[in-house]
Amino acid sequence: MDIFKKGNYKPIPRDFRIKGFFALKELTKFQEEFDSWDTDTTINEIRDAIIANYLGFDLLNFDKHGFDAKSSKKNKFLEVKQCSIFARRLGGTWNDTNEEKAHAFSDKRLYTAVGIWKGASDLQFIVFGQHKDLGEYLLRRVRAVANSSTRSTQNISIQKMIKDYGFSVVVPPDKTKKFVYQLLIHYHNSFKNVLKLKDLKHLKDVRI
Repeated sequence: MDIFKKGNYKPIPRDFRIKGFFALKELTKFQEEFDSWDTDTTINEIRDAIIANYLGFDLLNFDKHGFDAKSSKKNKFLEVKQCSIFARRLGGTWNDTNEEKAHAFSDKRLYTAVGIWKGASDLQFIVFGQHKDLGEYLLRRVRAVANSSTRSTQNISIQKMIKDYGFSVVVPPDKTKKFVYQLLIHYHNSFKNVLKLKDLKHLKDVRI
């Protein structure tokens, strides 16, 4: 079987095990304090909270249903997607989307943010905005697989979000516009034709 020929197996470094163990112990302390025991969920909620706070959404959704965050002062909601800067394709993934949720992304009450991270905690930049065509695209994709056994998963690149939907590239507080712009150009040279350095936004420019 070909699957047994795949992989890159190497001896496990001692430091990897020891330092990894202590890193997980620190995370466990956080989970104990906030009674958050699913590790993947914990990490996502921390990241969601960071991005939501930056963008002006002060209520975090701790239920698995609904959107990730909300503003207590305005009837505005936020859906947060996470992506690694080392991913082959930067963008957001919508898992198990149904028609109701797809429609919601055409609603002016809902914003979308894609956080691009280096490692667990180093936020590189955020792609943020809203557009009715995002919801329409998701709806078409959901309906395309409605009568098949294929799982309804939609992937949307940051290029499409920025170029087609007019999303903003937002610079975190510890980064500069020049740094983020160079990341984008390095990722895909076509961004030179889509964005200028001045087009990038600081948090104060986009907070709701």
